[in-house]
Amino acid sequence: MSIRLPPLSALRAFTALARLGSINAAAEELSLTQSAISHQIRSIEDYLDVVLFNRDGRKMTLTDAGRVYAYQIRQALDDIGSATDKLSRKPKPNQLVVSVLPSFAQYWLLPRLAGFALQHPDFYLTLSATMAFSNFSDDPIDCAIRFGHGDWPDLHCELLMGDSLLLVASPDFNQGQLPQTVAQVMQAPLLHASESWAVWLSAAGVEQLRPKGKLEFTDSTHLLEAARLGLGIALTRRSIAQTLIDRGELVRVTEIEPTHPSASYYLVWPHRVNQTPALLQLTAWLHVEVSRYQQVYDAKKQ
Repeated sequence: MSIRLPPLSALRAFTALARLGSINAAAEELSLTQSAISHQIRSIEDYLDVVLFNRDGRKMTLTDAGRVYAYQIRQALDDIGSATDKLSRKPKPNQLVVSVLPSFAQYWLLPRLAGFALQHPDFYLTLSATMAFSNFSDDPIDCAIRFGHGDWPDLHCELLMGDSLLLVASPDFNQGQLPQTVAQVMQAPLLHASESWAVWLSAAGVEQLRPKGKLEFTDSTHLLEAARLGLGIALTRRSIAQTLIDRGELVRVTEIEPTHPSASYYLVWPHRVNQTPALLQLTAWLHVEVSRYQQVYDAKKQ
């Protein structure tokens, strides 16, 4: 059985006018003339044999039937647009969209990407920096680098590396007079994002102490910038602080560095998706870079 469908161009004109309430605005949005919009509205009303708009001179307002129809058609067009967008996002052989934490992207991944570009000059890599866990069903991404427990349902989880916690500050903090003891650290302005002070204090053997006050951030990128500007001492992950330490923009405050107790970095992608050649290339490159990073870190500890 065939389904009666009015012309798509008429439906687009109808929903635009219903949403904007002005023929002129609808015409501008659709790059049509005002007379073309009027013609499309008349054609759809003739097709349906239903009055969709009340007309009072140049003023047009939706009838009750028009209001209901506009809501239903808008949903249907949104569904068509979503389906079309998903189909057009089929991954190309040499293209990946990667979701990643802003702090990890800026301080660990970006300094290493030049090497990836040299190895894969025809590769198109898009980084989607976000604090939120991406929804692989709705977001236009192929894989993600996540920091967590590695037990996300319906996802392949490829372990990349663990991490550790350390205290850092600007070398000019407190006019260069950095704290020498844990007690002195607790008296200083403290900066904090998502890491647990209790874990660091336990490693320092002073579980009973608590920070007297701290400035808190939702994004570790801002945390490290605040530390670099001398606002205080930051508790952070080595993976994102090491670049600034190597540049001399941050220094370690103590040698206490507990392993992060509950989270690691993982490369993840949906179970329903096979590991494409592009994803295999990215995975292999990441493992090589992680190995190099850990070798340098282990050498510095000796």
